[in-house]
Amino acid sequence: MIKTCIYLRKSREDEKIEKELGRGETLAKHRKDLLSFANAKKLTIIKIYEELVSGESLLYRPAMLELLKGVQNGLYDAVLVMDLQRLGRGDMEEQGIILKAFKNTDTKIITPDKTYDLSNEFDEEYSEFEAFMSRKEYKMITKRLQRGVIHSVKSGNYNSPYAPFGYIIKEEKFSRTLEPHPEQADIVKSIFDWYVNESAGSQIIAERLNNMGIKTNKNNIWTCWAVSGLLKNPVYTGKIVWGKTLNYRTCQKKNASRKQSKEKWIISEGKHPPLISYEIFERAELIMQKNTKSPVKPATSLSNPLAGILICGVCGSKMQYRPYQESSAHVICRNKCGNKSSKFEYVEAEILSALQEYLDGYSFDITKKTQGTDSEEAALKSSIGLLKKQLSEAYIQKDNIYVLLEKGVYSIDIFTERADAVFRKIDALTQKLDKTSAIYQNTLDNKQLLKTDFIPHAAKVISEYYNLETPENKNLLLKSVLEKVEYIKGKGCRNDNFGIRIYPLL
Repeated sequence: MIKTCIYLRKSREDEKIEKELGRGETLAKHRKDLLSFANAKKLTIIKIYEELVSGESLLYRPAMLELLKGVQNGLYDAVLVMDLQRLGRGDMEEQGIILKAFKNTDTKIITPDKTYDLSNEFDEEYSEFEAFMSRKEYKMITKRLQRGVIHSVKSGNYNSPYAPFGYIIKEEKFSRTLEPHPEQADIVKSIFDWYVNESAGSQIIAERLNNMGIKTNKNNIWTCWAVSGLLKNPVYTGKIVWGKTLNYRTCQKKNASRKQSKEKWIISEGKHPPLISYEIFERAELIMQKNTKSPVKPATSLSNPLAGILICGVCGSKMQYRPYQESSAHVICRNKCGNKSSKFEYVEAEILSALQEYLDGYSFDITKKTQGTDSEEAALKSSIGLLKKQLSEAYIQKDNIYVLLEKGVYSIDIFTERADAVFRKIDALTQKLDKTSAIYQNTLDNKQLLKTDFIPHAAKVISEYYNLETPENKNLLLKSVLEKVEYIKGKGCRNDNFGIRIYPLL
C-alpha cells in the first residue's frame, strides 16, 4: 500500500483561463483527474490538500506548509500533483526547502507524466532543472503582467479597483476608464471652489460636507485628511497616476506598501473627462504648500491617560485630549460629528465610577453568574462529545468510500462526488469542534478570571489610579482592565451631563 496525499493548487494560468471562460472549476477538474490516476495506479489516498492561492512564497501557502510537515514526519510514501510546478516556484531557497524535504524522507513526487525519486541522482537533477525553469517562467509571467498594466496606464486606462470620489468606473471591451458620478461630480467641483476661492480650510470643508449629510465613497464621515487627499489627487484634472506606492510582502504582513519618490510615478493623460481645470488644481496645490506647518518635535511622553481607550460614541474615532493654559483640559472629537466635548477630569472620574459600579454588580451577583456559567459549561461539554462522535462516524464513512472504490463498486465519478461530500463534512465538523472547544476553554478561563483575577485586579486599579504620578502609568493601568470606553454628549448638554459605556477585558 502506497500511502499518498494529493496536493492541488491553482496557478496564474488557471486564473486567466477561469476569468476568460467565466468558470472556477480548475481544482475540481484536477481533483477528479488525480483520483482517477490514483485508482488506476492503486495508490491509497489518505489526504487531499487544496490551495486557492497562486503566490510564490511558502509564507502564504498554509496547505503546502502543512503538507511539508507531514512529509517531514513520514506520513506519506508519495505526493501526487498535476505537475512539479504545482509544488512551488518561489526563489531558489524555497525550492531547495521543498525538494530537500522529499529527498531526506525518501518521499516520491508522482505526476501523471513522471514519478520523481529524489534519491536517484538523475531524477534529483531533473527536478532541480524543472524547478529552475518554473521559476524563470514565473518571473516572465510577472514581468508580462507588469508591462501590461503599465501599457494600460500609459494608454489612459484606470486600473485601480475603486473609483475616486466624484467618478464611477466605466468598462468597455478594450478600455477601463472613469466617467463623472451624476451626484458626486458637482461636489468635487464645490470642494475645490471652497478651498481656492473662499479660502476654506480642509477641516471647514469636512464639516460642511458632514452637515450636508454627504458621505465618502466608503460611507464614512469626512475628515480633514480625506479632503486633503482629494485636493491632492490629479485624477480630477484628467490625469492617470500609477506607482505612487510599491506593494510587497513581508513575514509580518501579507500585503505591505511604501510610498515611492515622484520620479518613479507614471503620469499619463487619462481617457476620462476632467472635473476641474489644471489651473485650479495648481492653485489648490500652492495654497496647501503655504499652509503646511513646519514639523514639530513629537512629545517624548504620553500626556493623556485615556489615550487609545476613549472612543467617540458617534463616529467611532479616538477622542483627543485638549489641554488649555487658562482652563481645564477637555476631551474632544476632531471629526466634528456632533459629539460635544467635556472636561477631562469629569470623564476620568466617571470612568472610574462606572468601573466601580460594574465591579459591585459582579461581586454582588457572583454566585448567580458562576452558576449560569456551570450550566453553559455542561451544554458545551455535551456538544463537544456529540461532535466528536459525528466526526468519528464521518471518518469511518470516508474509509468505507475508499474500500468501495478499491472493490470497483464505485465509479470514479461517484467516488469523487461522495469523497468530496465526506471531506466537506469532516472539515465542517472539525471547524465546529475547534470553535466549540475554544468557546468551552474560554468559558473556563473567564470563570477562573472572574473568581480569582479580574475582581481583585479591577479593585486595585480603582484604589491606585489617583496615586500614580504619570499619565503613562495611569494609561497602562486602565488598559489592563478596559478594552475601550464609548463617550457621547448631545447638543445643549453642559458640564458632566454626558454618557459613557465601558467595555471590560473579560
